[in-house]
Amino acid sequence: MLNSDYELLTVEKYLTMKNKSEKFIIMRHDVDDGADLPYTLAMARKEAELGISTTYYFRVNDDVFKPEVIREIASLGHEIGYHYDVLGKADGDYERAIKLFERELNMLRAFYDVKTIAMHGGPFVTGLNAATFSDILKVIRNMISGRKTFVNFDSRDLWKVYDFRNYEIIGDAYLSINFNEIAYISDTNRSWSDTKHRLRDFVANNNNFSITIESTDDLIGIIERGIVPKILILTHPPNWRDGFKDWVKWLMIQKIKNTGKTCLKIYWKAQE
Repeated sequence: MLNSDYELLTVEKYLTMKNKSEKFIIMRHDVDDGADLPYTLAMARKEAELGISTTYYFRVNDDVFKPEVIREIASLGHEIGYHYDVLGKADGDYERAIKLFERELNMLRAFYDVKTIAMHGGPFVTGLNAATFSDILKVIRNMISGRKTFVNFDSRDLWKVYDFRNYEIIGDAYLSINFNEIAYISDTNRSWSDTKHRLRDFVANNNNFSITIESTDDLIGIIERGIVPKILILTHPPNWRDGFKDWVKWLMIQKIKNTGKTCLKIYWKAQE
């Protein structure tokens, strides 16, 4: 990207630019779990070394919401955004969800003037995740005991009832970007192109781009040749690990997660 003629943008910069470039890449990262933080810091520091500013969306959960991490990433010149999943946390209660949205947004704003948001599409109830093997075992124990484990809500639906602009938010990274003309490229589920395991990480009207991305080399080639002039790239820092042992461990965890997501999709479809 640095050797190309693309302009690199944060989400906020894209939304506030009056005269947009003919070629640009919006760079966005989602920080979902506490186990992501070491990889998030490494990525943010590397980008800063290269002179790149990107957007980091943080969930407001106990294991992720670490002020010292948020402060450092902001100090490196990156945008901090709010990765909200309040409709799931409120179990579908819209009134509770909007109150929770305002409270969590204010918690983040104690450390950064948040202007953009992005939905988190994870399926777990509050307190559960699947970032480590111990997390997965906790999920299994929760299921065996009969306790509620999964929620099937899309927090973007909150804006069918309320307006995020009332909270001094200028845009949502899914809802406020014109994906008719911007290619949406995500590494969710540890793949650029295999979307069958994804639960909610989709955008509307993004079938206008006849590109094939089977590997990161393919993506690099697309950027080098300038095939697609306008792109948004979403990455999750834990997908980009150093060291063979850590890489294999994450590969195994992601395989388990993908299998679980496929089963959930089948189950939820049967409940419709």
